[in-house]
Amino acid sequence: MHRRFPEEQPGLANCGQTLQPLDHALQAASRAEKRLREAIEALPQGIVFLDEEDRYILWNRQYAEIYARSADLLKPGVKLADTLRIGVERGDYPEAVGHEEEWLTHRLAQLRQPGRRHEQWLSNGRCIMIEERRIEGCGTIGVRVDITDLKHKEENFRLLFERNPVAMLVYDLERGMVRSANDAACAFFGYAAHEMAGLAAGALFPEVLWPSASEMLATDYYSGSNDCWQMLRRDGSGVEAVIATRLSQLEGYPATIVSIFDVTERRRIEQRMAHMARHDELTGLANRSHCREHLIDVLGNAGPNETITIALVDLDHFKAVNDTYGHMFGDAVLTEAARRMFELIPPDALLCRIGGDEFAIIFRRCSLTQAELVARSMITTLSEPFFVRGHLIHIGATVGLASSPYDSSDPETLMRYADLALYAAKDEQRGICRAFEARMDIAAQEKNRLEKDFRAAVRNDELEVHYQPLVNLETGDVECYEALLRWNHPTRGLVPPDVFVPIAEEMGLIDQIGRLVLYQACVEATLWPEHIKVSINVSPLQFRNGNLLSTVINALSTSGLCAERLELEITEAVLMEKGPRPAAIIRNLRAFGIGISLDDFGTGYSSLSYLLNYPFTKIKIDKSFILNLDSEANSRAVIRAVIGLGRSIGLTVAAEGIESEVQRDYLREEGCLQGQGYLFGKPEPASALIVPGRRAA
Repeated sequence: MHRRFPEEQPGLANCGQTLQPLDHALQAASRAEKRLREAIEALPQGIVFLDEEDRYILWNRQYAEIYARSADLLKPGVKLADTLRIGVERGDYPEAVGHEEEWLTHRLAQLRQPGRRHEQWLSNGRCIMIEERRIEGCGTIGVRVDITDLKHKEENFRLLFERNPVAMLVYDLERGMVRSANDAACAFFGYAAHEMAGLAAGALFPEVLWPSASEMLATDYYSGSNDCWQMLRRDGSGVEAVIATRLSQLEGYPATIVSIFDVTERRRIEQRMAHMARHDELTGLANRSHCREHLIDVLGNAGPNETITIALVDLDHFKAVNDTYGHMFGDAVLTEAARRMFELIPPDALLCRIGGDEFAIIFRRCSLTQAELVARSMITTLSEPFFVRGHLIHIGATVGLASSPYDSSDPETLMRYADLALYAAKDEQRGICRAFEARMDIAAQEKNRLEKDFRAAVRNDELEVHYQPLVNLETGDVECYEALLRWNHPTRGLVPPDVFVPIAEEMGLIDQIGRLVLYQACVEATLWPEHIKVSINVSPLQFRNGNLLSTVINALSTSGLCAERLELEITEAVLMEKGPRPAAIIRNLRAFGIGISLDDFGTGYSSLSYLLNYPFTKIKIDKSFILNLDSEANSRAVIRAVIGLGRSIGLTVAAEGIESEVQRDYLREEGCLQGQGYLFGKPEPASALIVPGRRAA
């Protein structure tokens, strides 16, 4: 029997035709499953397919790695509920410990809520985000995402956010409200935590600032210390803050993390420091820096016909207040003086304290005459007594003024001109008001040039010591030579001592030139016969500096001159110095045998107590009395009284400025022992002196 080929057998032929589509379908399904497996294996998430009975159909490698402790249970057809139950028994799910059945029931219920997301912590410390979607008639597709790192970051952020001492809040960009705020922010704004959550952010900013603030909250932004924001507390009080914002995505909604730095106190301190930098701490008035800035400003903005006047007010006799009562009394007087002056200035004038006892007033839209009236009113009110802690204190004031555009429109020049006017007023008479005059500047410039020339003369050793004789009026013999410093200027000629000595004192050169005269005179005197003395003038400043005694002793020891042959001439100004120093120096000088002569006697206070309390050896009658001897009876009376006083207390009396024989004879008849003047000789350099018995140098 032959077997028929299939096509020859009708029944078999029909069967083949039936199986071919099925085979193709199986092959297609196999290829689809393969492609599906390849697709899910390529995904970074864990993927699982469950049937309608929640049995495993298909899963990828990532899913198996996530549930590695239960991987042996993953088999097609196994129910998810069974793997979960065994996993709970093994301890794979720490969240279930202690309430396993409840946890399992809740987890299975979640399978019936497609589209819901939930988190699951595993025993290995990983956190998995689970999302499951049920497809009608096809089962469930589950997605597993490892969010452990994200959870750690969220936890770190939560700790950083909640425990941060900086006020922080989360602003919901879509809803325009605060989602949450940390404790620092709640304390900063004065709200409870539940009140902050849901609060409209506009409530935290003044209404006028909200449009700008809303734009700021929608960007990455940092205001910086120079761009503070005004914010509102719950009680309506305002605060200043620096704000930093950072855009973020939190829990599925766009948000801004807002950091708020309270700078209210810092700004208050900065404002206080700025105020202190421009105002005097004691009086609250503008200080020198503020005064200068304001003067520059008003001069720069002055109209074409506007007068700007600056007045400098110097308190008279204020140093005596500090010396007598102490600085606390002085401060009280300054404060009261500032108050009195402030009450007198016009509304648009600025009163400043620019020094210890010096004030300035900048007048705007005020004529020089009006400014002078105010200045005189200030002089009047400041001359009235001050009552401080039961003490009656008297001071006064002197004022100098300069105006723009008449004197100058340059701030520094105008201030200098007012200063020149002030010093001119003080030189003339304290307690007056003087306006600047051009000749004051000419004199100041001349003095400045003279100071420069004098400094150069000292540096180049151009000063000379000249000597003028003091003679015995009875015998006519020279008993002493007075050493006198001379400055022969190359172009000005001989500059008088009463011009350059005050300059030397102001410039602090008096000690230097004093040592020069003292040393040269002592050296020169060693060449004279031993009965001839040398007399040297001493400035009050040399006493004040305290090194006069050592300077004199060094000059004597260096030159080899006997101390008894040296006389030092001082004026009453030395005796008026407060404190024990002048008296101690004079007594120490006398202890060495050095003579002390009171010069210009009769021109100052001429207190008899000076002669009784200090060990003087000589009195010199001032030449002003000698010049008027013939014409004024009063001068003769003073001369007679001084000579009698000197004789009675054992002092030598010498007269200065004798230019005629009549004057000499009168003084001799009255009992004056020594005389000095052009009648006996003018001051001459050592080389021109004719001294009998003088040894060669």
